[in-house]
Amino acid sequence: MELTDNVWSVPPGVRRVAKRLGAACALAMLALAGYWSLRLVWADSLSDASDPETVARAVRLSPGNAGFRVKLARALDKNGGDPAGALEAASLLDPSDAAIWMRLGLNAEMHGSYGRAESDLLEAARVSRRFAPRWALANYYFRRNDPGHFWPWVRQSLEVGNGDDLGPVFKLCWSTTQDAQAILERAIPERRTVLNAYLSFLIQEGRLSAGVPVARQLIAVSTAGDNSTLLNWSDRLLESHDLPAALETWNAMCARRLLPYAPLDPEHGVSLTDGSFDADAAGGGFGWRIGSVPGVSCGRNAKERYLWFSFSGTQPDCCEPLSEYLALVPATHYRLRFRYRTSDMAVPSGLQWQVQDVESGARLGARSPWLSSPAWKDDEIEFTAASARALARLVLAYQRLPGTPRLEGSVLISRLQLERLP
Repeated sequence: MELTDNVWSVPPGVRRVAKRLGAACALAMLALAGYWSLRLVWADSLSDASDPETVARAVRLSPGNAGFRVKLARALDKNGGDPAGALEAASLLDPSDAAIWMRLGLNAEMHGSYGRAESDLLEAARVSRRFAPRWALANYYFRRNDPGHFWPWVRQSLEVGNGDDLGPVFKLCWSTTQDAQAILERAIPERRTVLNAYLSFLIQEGRLSAGVPVARQLIAVSTAGDNSTLLNWSDRLLESHDLPAALETWNAMCARRLLPYAPLDPEHGVSLTDGSFDADAAGGGFGWRIGSVPGVSCGRNAKERYLWFSFSGTQPDCCEPLSEYLALVPATHYRLRFRYRTSDMAVPSGLQWQVQDVESGARLGARSPWLSSPAWKDDEIEFTAASARALARLVLAYQRLPGTPRLEGSVLISRLQLERLP
């Protein structure tokens, strides 16, 4: 070799041999990589089989794959085999997978190895802070009739559960005890999402008495996103004629500014919500409810503060476009003042204000005159609350009069005032 410019000069023949060797090595590496890729693809395909022998072939092709061991355990279980060995091998390959430990624990429980089952389920909870391992432990201790361990793990599952279907958790609590206070104290954490879900569960189950303290806790931590649940709760209370609890919920929501209204105070004559139509209808509780009536449309003029209803002539013969629950004082006299204007509406219209006792359905006091006036008009009605439970409904009602066509035209409603009379 000759030294030229301080660099060893390689003869052309040697360079050609080196290039051929490099190309051969590269081809060999590509072939090896292709072989392993095809081997893994083939193993993955085999692992999806339902018979254990085929899945076992996948395990032999990729012995370090914990997922294939889990699939083998599933195939063995479906075909009457014992999945314990495959699951134990999977746990050694991936000890941080809580699902593997849970399956090991449940399998051990099925075979009566309760100490091993508890140990494996506890390991699942140790390696994962998520909902599933804690819920699995709660179920395990429920089946073992061990309330001392059951309640802490139920609570832990609810402390971390986010977006999970919590209904089964609540059902399991009520299967354990019918003591609502015990469930609330032992199982339900003061988390807004959990309290919301639990109150919804109690509404669905019809356990209204159990929901009272839950609603109090929820209101204390709630945001406007919880309004639909709380209004639904208030509606269930009103339907059951529980005026004190419904009023407590409504006023607490108003006090926390979850609703844009002043609290009600029947003893001091404050029984009507938003008589000036300053805000959109709440749609529940003691707020205005706009009925979904075919052929009737509605809107609110925020600037001039009135509601309008338009009747197309295709609405039902009898309907209630607008209503509101009233919290009254028993056996007390009231005067309702209202202002309205109509357009293109026949006389008599069949449209009027009514006050109805919720419990009996009876109409309280006189009905208002038929609403029909092309200019703004002030009018009033008087009524007396029932002597027992003073829960009533204020209703804008339409009743098609005999011999008349269905109502067409519009009505504007403004400035409702409810006064408690001496």
